[in-house]
Amino acid sequence: MFIKYPITSDQGTHMESVISFSNIIYLVLAALIVIALRSAIKIVPQSENWLVERLGKYNRKMEAGLHVLIPFFETVQHKVPIQERQLPPKPINAITLDNVTISISLAVLYRIADASKTMYRISNVDDAIMTIVNGTVRSVIGKTDLDGVQSNRRHLSDEIEEDLKAVSDEWGIVLTRVEILEVDVDMETKQAMQLQLNAERNRRALVREAEGKKQATELDADAQLYAAQKQAEAMKIRADAEAYAVNAVAKAITSGGESAVAFEIKKIQAQAVQELSKGSNAKIVLLPTDVLNSLSGTLGRLADRI
Repeated sequence: MFIKYPITSDQGTHMESVISFSNIIYLVLAALIVIALRSAIKIVPQSENWLVERLGKYNRKMEAGLHVLIPFFETVQHKVPIQERQLPPKPINAITLDNVTISISLAVLYRIADASKTMYRISNVDDAIMTIVNGTVRSVIGKTDLDGVQSNRRHLSDEIEEDLKAVSDEWGIVLTRVEILEVDVDMETKQAMQLQLNAERNRRALVREAEGKKQATELDADAQLYAAQKQAEAMKIRADAEAYAVNAVAKAITSGGESAVAFEIKKIQAQAVQELSKGSNAKIVLLPTDVLNSLSGTLGRLADRI
């Protein structure tokens, strides 16, 4: 058997206040749970690395993907992009080995490999890299003359990149490319270089002209020498032929060929008369037979002596 006690108005108000306070507590707890879940679950994009601190101290690095933090104890302190970066191109003044002041523009590309080193060891990585680049460029250029800088850009770029790698490892970055874009000199040096270039062109033109004349002279001398050699060979052949003919005549006379010799003499005489008769003012002179006989006898005695 239950005994019902009537509820007064004061008791009802008290119960309503208790229920309202409980609802507020539930709402606060629910809000805290939602906030904790949102702060605990993190999704890192592919192009970034996030650095987590626990109670103000660096704890770990979060790469791309889903991660969970300890609410209220761990926070994401740095969101570091890891794409390739390029330093703003700034002209660098340097002095070459031959004391020429030049201005060099560089393209420096790098990416962050270790975000914790980049964020906790250096305050501004771009300014730090640019400072080291300036010193390295001046050191490398100071060991090379102006002509070497102009002609060996690729080699100088590789040397600068190699010198920068030691420092870049300490800062957690990787240099992907260092390229010399432009080398500029002052106006006086440009004018001097232009004069030197013109003088060099004139010198080369004179050298080519002299070489051409030299080759022409050598070719002409070779041609004259060749002609003289051929002329000497022809004279030798002619002399050998005449000697052979004389020797043949002498042998013919020795072997009793006076009649043959006389026949050849008459033949030569006839040819000479024929040639003389071709001229308009030519006079034909005929040798008498006794002269021919006397000539034949002379040749016969000559043959006897031989």
